[in-house]
Amino acid sequence: MKNQAEEKAAEQFRMRLKNKQDEMKLEGDLRRSQRACQQLDVQKNIQVPREAWYWLRLEEETEEDEEEKEQDEDEYKSEDLSVLEKLQILTSYLREEHLYCIWCGTAYEDKEDLSSNCPGPTSADHD
Repeated sequence: MKNQAEEKAAEQFRMRLKNKQDEMKLEGDLRRSQRACQQLDVQKNIQVPREAWYWLRLEEETEEDEEEKEQDEDEYKSEDLSVLEKLQILTSYLREEHLYCIWCGTAYEDKEDLSSNCPGPTSADHD
């Protein structure tokens, strides 16, 4: 009985650790996508992102920006999008608007080039 409890606790620990690692990877992928989105948007002379969270926030913000940021964070809470959902939305935007695949690290010539040379829209498609 004691061994079963220990095994169960160890399995739960491994699952929590794996979930934490997966979450950290998703957050890193989202930041990478945000950086790419900002660079590609700026190259197209887009000065404001489609959604505020599409771009990374600048660390050097003034006090006015801090107040706006607090208001924006309230809006984010109301959206209730998970990191995975944001990543999926942002990678779709990058593929549609910029013909860019974050997983390939490549900007394609046209939609046909993207569909024929990119394995798919998710990280798992590229494994």
